[in-house]
This record gives sequence, structure tokens and C-alpha cells, in this order.
Amino acid sequence: MKICPTCKRNYTDDLSFCLDDGARLIGSQQGPNQEKTAVLPGGLGQTETLLNVPRATAGGSTPAYSYPAPQFPTKRGGKLWMIIGGGVAIVLVGLIALAGLFVWRASNTSNADSSQAASNDPNRNSWDAPANKDNRNSQTKTAETPDLEWLNGVWTGDGFQTDTKTQWAARLTVRDDTYSIDYPDIPCKGTWKLIEKNSRSASFNEVITQGLNQCANSYVTVERLSASEISCRYTHVKSRAVIATAVLTKKD
Repeated sequence: MKICPTCKRNYTDDLSFCLDDGARLIGSQQGPNQEKTAVLPGGLGQTETLLNVPRATAGGSTPAYSYPAPQFPTKRGGKLWMIIGGGVAIVLVGLIALAGLFVWRASNTSNADSSQAASNDPNRNSWDAPANKDNRNSQTKTAETPDLEWLNGVWTGDGFQTDTKTQWAARLTVRDDTYSIDYPDIPCKGTWKLIEKNSRSASFNEVITQGLNQCANSYVTVERLSASEISCRYTHVKSRAVIATAVLTKKD
């Protein structure tokens, strides 16, 4: 048996230093009243490993005890939550995209059904078709049988030649669908051949019969300005470029 000379604590023979104060143990015989030897469980190897008991130096001084630093388990919860959060975000984005696709398809289907219902509406077809037919008949009737009584009579006035910058007098006589034109200042005469007409205007081909060396055939458009005044626009037959204009007043 061994005993610590400082604290008088007994140890087994396999220990050399006191576990309380680090003093070197000395040999001793255990008497009947001596303190029982403290035996650490696990033997010397485990005791020195756990407490890391230092050895005494040559001068007899004993260094302080050093204990191993505690080790804590590594926390892995942060990465796990990041993975779970990323998965949840991906699922939410997918659900939103699917919802938008369903809404878009429903809207297109509704518009298509509305268009088809409107095109198949019997009331719409039964009312619109006769109305369009009546409008076309009215327009055809107006184009075929316009009233040209407003053009009957004798019309006189002055005209202006845009290409030669000259002014001349004109006299138009309308009797029984006959249209005679006279330009006494030029001089030349001719007739107008009706092309088309309506209640507000008429178009003619002008055919010069006298003074061909002074006048040329042209295309004439007559528009009604009022009950006693009309305008005449002369254009080339081929190019339809305006070459002259005139304003005529009704005499009788």
C-alpha cells in the first residue's frame, strides 16, 4: 500500500502520485485504524486517461492537471430545414403555375362558347339578314333610278384651266336627258354622255364636236351645291388628274 505524505490518503501500489494534490506516494502498511484505500473503477489506465494525470519532473515539482475539452455533437438541423424550405417553395410555384393554366383555359373556352352562341343565335340571323337585304336593295334602287331633275335647265358660269392658267365661260343646257355644253370664249362645243348618276352628283364623258383643235375630250363630274348652283370638275380621261374647275348658276 502507498500513502500520500500531504493529505494522508491511502492508494494502491500501482499509483505513484496523489490524485488530490499530486504529491509522490510513499510506501505504508495499512493499520487497523488507517483509512481504506481508494480504488478507482476501471484501473490505472482508465483513471490516467480520464484525468490526464501529469508526471513529476526531476526537480520534484508537479505540473497542474489538464482536462480534455468537452466535445459536443454537430448540429445538422439548419441544412435540413433549408432543404425542406426549398422543396416547399418549388411545390408552391408549381401549384400557382397550374392554377394560372387552368384559369387561362377556362377563359378561352368561355370566349369560344360565347362566339359560337352568338353565331348560332336564330334571332340575330333572322333580324340582320332582312335588314342587310333591304339596305342593299335601297342602295341599288338609288343607283339605278336616281332623280336628276335638279340638273334640268340652263346653267352658265366661268371656269378656270389649271394647266394653262386661263379663265373661260361655259353654258350647259339639259333637256330631255340631253346634255349640251358650249365654251364661247375658246370657242368649242360638245355633248356630255352620262356614265353614272345619283341624287347629288353625276359623271359624264365630254365629247367635243366643234373646235377640236381648241378643246380636248375629258371626264366631267358634276356635284349639286344648291338648288341653283352646281360645280364641275374636269379631269383627263386616262389619268383622272384635275385640269379645270367651274361653278355654274341656273338661269331658268
